[in-house]
Amino acid sequence: MFHRKFIGVLLILASTAVPALADSIAQVVGLSGSATISGKAASVNSTVNEHDKIDVASGNVQLLFTDGTRLVVGEHSSLVIEKYLMKGGNKAQALGVDALRGTFRFITGNSAKSAYDIQTANATIGIRGTGFDFWVSQDTGVAVLKGKVHLCRKGKKSCVDIEANCHAGIAQPDGARPLLGYEQSASMKNHLPFIIDQSRLRSDFHLNTASCERILELTNQGGGNAPPPPTGCRAKCG
Repeated sequence: MFHRKFIGVLLILASTAVPALADSIAQVVGLSGSATISGKAASVNSTVNEHDKIDVASGNVQLLFTDGTRLVVGEHSSLVIEKYLMKGGNKAQALGVDALRGTFRFITGNSAKSAYDIQTANATIGIRGTGFDFWVSQDTGVAVLKGKVHLCRKGKKSCVDIEANCHAGIAQPDGARPLLGYEQSASMKNHLPFIIDQSRLRSDFHLNTASCERILELTNQGGGNAPPPPTGCRAKCG
């Protein structure tokens, strides 16, 4: 009798544990400094579920989603996983994040471009199969290293396509526009630390930043409105 009751308790405990595992959509695979996931201290191998909020006090958190998407949440940054719906075959039907503040790196996984949705308080970032860094403060800025993004200012019919090879753009109250020359260089140095130094990231979270080197030199040369690198295309407003 005791044996049957014991087995019954084990079955109940097992059944209550399964949903938590099934709901896991991402895992912390890299961590430096201090961070929390929905108020609980994060560590390597911590799991992330839909609607979790990630807050990073120092260092960074590197998340690997089940569809292969990689996301870095930087120092003094905060982000909420708004939606994550699996489609099957390690692909997501929808992956939506709300970046509240700070600096981030986003590298797409196996899912279709239309599955990704990045929102900030003042902008939306449409993804075209890509890897890019972005920051969120009073404005939202991006620097694209691979692929292309479509940056739009919320509340205005103002968007800009940002191409690869370290082209950049910003969404401000008066609309979205490209960043060029000294302004681009200073913005990246002030807001995008992973372009400057990737050494604290796992190698699979690295992006090729070679195209940024000439741009970053502008702040050391005292500025100027130099054109973007010749290997890329100027972003086009839409």
